Amino acid sequence: MKAQKIKSSALKNKVGHFLSFSGLVGLSKLCKISYLVGSFLALFSGINVMAPLTGAFGTLGSTVAVFGFLTLIKVLFFGFNPLLFFVKYSTALLAVTLLKLHLPGFCASLGWRTNHWSVHVALPLACMVAFILHPVGGQAYAYSLYWLIPVVLYFINKKHIFLRALRSTFIAHAVGSVLWIYGVPMTSALWLGLIPVVFIERIVFAASMVVTYQVLSYLSTVNVSDLVSGKKNTSIFTL
Repeated sequence: MKAQKIKSSALKNKVGHFLSFSGLVGLSKLCKISYLVGSFLALFSGINVMAPLTGAFGTLGSTVAVFGFLTLIKVLFFGFNPLLFFVKYSTALLAVTLLKLHLPGFCASLGWRTNHWSVHVALPLACMVAFILHPVGGQAYAYSLYWLIPVVLYFINKKHIFLRALRSTFIAHAVGSVLWIYGVPMTSALWLGLIPVVFIERIVFAASMVVTYQVLSYLSTVNVSDLVSGKKNTSIFTL
């Protein structure tokens, strides 16, 4: 009986943590940062910082669950149909659908979750190839050189928190850029013009991830009610 109560309590805690983190990721999208070049509908927001951190505070299963939950909210309340491209297939529609499914953020979360070479080396290099093979991307190949950064950092230091955040945000950038170039028409001049912007943008995202990570790491060991009562070591956000 006692064992069942412990299991029931643990399950409730996990569900609570999952909902808390999912809500936090969802709310972070309300913090708008800037429009993506080539669109007046898609924006960078706080989710570009929060979504990758699901991999830092949960298992692979819980990370998939969080992104699945965000997709479910879009389907139920915002009319998003992820299966639409099966009905009216096109490369552009598939790319845009994968962007709406937060694929770049999910790949970035894997950058926090695992040190496997397939995520930190193979994925960025594959993105470089896919980008350069595109007619426009081939003329703006210099843009894709940014994706050598996570590859190089993988072999330099796997543990430093800022470098890990930098690897993660450039993985998201690589995946997102490939989907964007296949889904949204842009000239090579526009892509090349973004090179200096990307540098500042990714440094800001990585630094923001580090700060957020440190805050959530603290909150993951303290419960608000325990702070008031003077107790400690009860997790809020660990999935």
